[in-house]
Amino acid sequence: MDLVNDEHQAHAVSQLDISTDHDDSTFLFRQSLLPYYGPELPHPCEHLLLDENIDRHIVRLLASYSVDINRGFLPSIDPLPHLPLSSKFACWELLMVDLTRYLHAKTIRSAVLSRLEIVHIEQNDLLDESELQRALLVLAVLSHAFVWGEKPISTYIPSCLAIPWVEIAKRANRPPVLTHSLIALSNWKRFDVEKPIELGNIAMLNCFLSGIDEANFYLVIIELEFHGAKALKHMLRAQYFASKEKVNELVNELKAIHSIQKTIFATLVKTFDEVDPYIFYNRVRHFLAGWKGNPSLPDGLLYEGVSETRQFLHGASAAQSSLIAAFDVFFGVKHDSEHTREFISEMRFYMPPKHRQFLEMLGVDNYNINHFVKKLTSSEQVQQESELLHAYNACIDQLVTFRNRHIQIVTLYILAQIRKNDYVQSDSKKQIDHPVNSNSKHSDERSSARGTGGTVLMPFLKTCRDETIIQRLH
Repeated sequence: MDLVNDEHQAHAVSQLDISTDHDDSTFLFRQSLLPYYGPELPHPCEHLLLDENIDRHIVRLLASYSVDINRGFLPSIDPLPHLPLSSKFACWELLMVDLTRYLHAKTIRSAVLSRLEIVHIEQNDLLDESELQRALLVLAVLSHAFVWGEKPISTYIPSCLAIPWVEIAKRANRPPVLTHSLIALSNWKRFDVEKPIELGNIAMLNCFLSGIDEANFYLVIIELEFHGAKALKHMLRAQYFASKEKVNELVNELKAIHSIQKTIFATLVKTFDEVDPYIFYNRVRHFLAGWKGNPSLPDGLLYEGVSETRQFLHGASAAQSSLIAAFDVFFGVKHDSEHTREFISEMRFYMPPKHRQFLEMLGVDNYNINHFVKKLTSSEQVQQESELLHAYNACIDQLVTFRNRHIQIVTLYILAQIRKNDYVQSDSKKQIDHPVNSNSKHSDERSSARGTGGTVLMPFLKTCRDETIIQRLH
């Protein structure tokens, strides 16, 4: 595939205030690793003396990590639909209004270059958290549209997008790339604010091509995050009761978590009814891709006006879901194989800083639920031991079931689509010579298919599933 000639407009490099002396390909990622000094409220295990105080403390504890007791990692206030149209950021929002039309016309790049100038971010700009998240989303969507919205693929993001995006991302301790939290968690509205955040009452604020299948792909994720939110309270309660060796209470919390897991699973399954595999693969998926581990951009991407060195950043991935990570952390699932270790660890830094810090708090060894269950089931209370073991293993089994269904979705929505595209291309070109070699080539392509985050899909997903299975206790 030919790429856009990126020798264009080198003069913009000198215009950036934030830093031009970085010359390595990871500095835009490393700026998101800056230490974040957040909440210092103690975990219930270390603080509470009376059980009746636990729920009040958990509400405060979660809020200190920007986690809502009812919504989890979704924002506690519905996302801002647009930045103030009287502000200097109106030019971004006005372009977003026409984004889908420019993408259909395949003129998004000329529109960006002709309609946008560099907006410099001042100290007093975007102090409101909802405005900051909206700005990050808008710049991410416009930038990914610029890169992936026309052929050949662009190997640079123009300075009118790159300079403000990097500055805002730096302020937020986030990498400048489209992430799960931006495209899903910060990108919805409710029709009726008195009703829940679920299909039928939610719509996307912004999509790329704006088809119903594209919207439903994200809306299923948003509903899943909403239903899963309630598990976070029960995780903290479970850790607390386990530390007090209150077996009955711990069993009840695990049963509550298992019930929520089943609801999450039922939501995930809606993908099959709400999203067409062909549409997803050919019209939705490529916009989510990043520029690390991506064969289409093997040399990374240039952020014009920011650095002369190409950068490598992962695209949006389900592995960036703090909710899914929370289940792994709570149950002590260790992703330490060669297929998962580095990627899972790196995905933490694509999450909002307070959310990644919440996961660190939840995963402190002293609160490890697996260790608690092992200890408590070694006692002589046979009936309680059996019930606790069953409740714990039911949760692990449900997490495995979730991962198996995710593998099925990837098989249908990605691998099968690669196979269909290969067949159509082969048939149209009448490629009938050496069919064995041709099939072998296509099989290799499917087995090495990469996710939008840049992982080789099947080895990664199956290893995640297998690493979950071994957490069962006997």
